[in-house]
Amino acid sequence: MRSFVMLVSLFLVILICILIGIYYYFLPPIPSLKKQKYPYALLLGCPSHDDGSMATSQIKRCELAIEAYQKNLFDTLVISGGAVKNQYTESKEMAKFIQQKSSMPIICETQARNTYENFKNSSRITQDVPILILTGSLHAKRSCAIAKEFYSNYSAYTYPDHKLRHIIRNRLSIYLHQDRIIKKGRKILVSCLLYCIVLITSLTLLTFFRLAIIT
Repeated sequence: MRSFVMLVSLFLVILICILIGIYYYFLPPIPSLKKQKYPYALLLGCPSHDDGSMATSQIKRCELAIEAYQKNLFDTLVISGGAVKNQYTESKEMAKFIQQKSSMPIICETQARNTYENFKNSSRITQDVPILILTGSLHAKRSCAIAKEFYSNYSAYTYPDHKLRHIIRNRLSIYLHQDRIIKKGRKILVSCLLYCIVLITSLTLLTFFRLAIIT
């Protein structure tokens, strides 16, 4: 019985270590801002209201881009987002708002339908250069996890976002595997769990075999 408890404890320790490792691999800490100016900033789009008016999240992200540009953090802004929720193209609507308040250079990417496509499509425009991601704080960590597939040098500049519905939506987007990076993490997790099961089973059989010899 004591050996069995030890095996279960070992399994739990290994499982926890694997889960922590996967979390930090696929959702790593956000890299610190570089001291030099970024050639591009990537503003992640979000939908307008159905009547065409700007959503609160859109306004906050646009204001964040204006603030970052005024702080001389980047040269050119790329706004990524297609017409996902309605007929209004996210990037174009956000560009209109920014151009009313700033003369910064803007490139609109109009085809992306999710965060993964934001980075995939935008990387074709910018290539692999240092890039500054502009989004809400809740979205930033997952965005950076995706960014590392396309950029070797990136960071994020965010605004505080603590809305309950945004927290729920962000968690659901992970659990429902909307992004390929999370799907990949799920496959690795399953493989690691299978490895743990095989390891624990082998140790259990070995323990019982040793006990049988002793008795």
